[in-house]
Amino acid sequence: MSQYTASVPSGGQVRPEIQTFFEEFYKVTDTPDAHEQYVDMFTSDAKIIMGVNEYNGRNEIIQFRHGMWEKVASRSHNLIQLFAFSEGSNDLMAYGTVGFQFKDGRKGTADWGARSHFTKADGHLKMDFYQVYLDSAAMARAK
Repeated sequence: MSQYTASVPSGGQVRPEIQTFFEEFYKVTDTPDAHEQYVDMFTSDAKIIMGVNEYNGRNEIIQFRHGMWEKVASRSHNLIQLFAFSEGSNDLMAYGTVGFQFKDGRKGTADWGARSHFTKADGHLKMDFYQVYLDSAAMARAK
């Protein structure tokens, strides 16, 4: 099974196109040079919140994306579960783990959660909001 394949609650609450989107999104997230692909998964006015930092719109998101790879040599998300707020909802939560290796050789893993909102833009499903909850202490504990 792919590490990007999540289980979903029974009853069809998570639409198949959103499940497919997330699986592709984390593949792109884990690809160091896929900056344009990453930012294209968001609307032009999207908001990303990562810890205490907020990034608004395409220009800030692409800068954030480049910054994600400044000290990190590799990362590997394991998407475990997706949860819809209600049947057919555009609001979702995701849960998983991420393994990472810094360019200085240190490695670690962390649990993460994410809240997102989806919309159609330019004929495609995109996120217009994405907030990640991650224990930043896990990065500091990397060995």
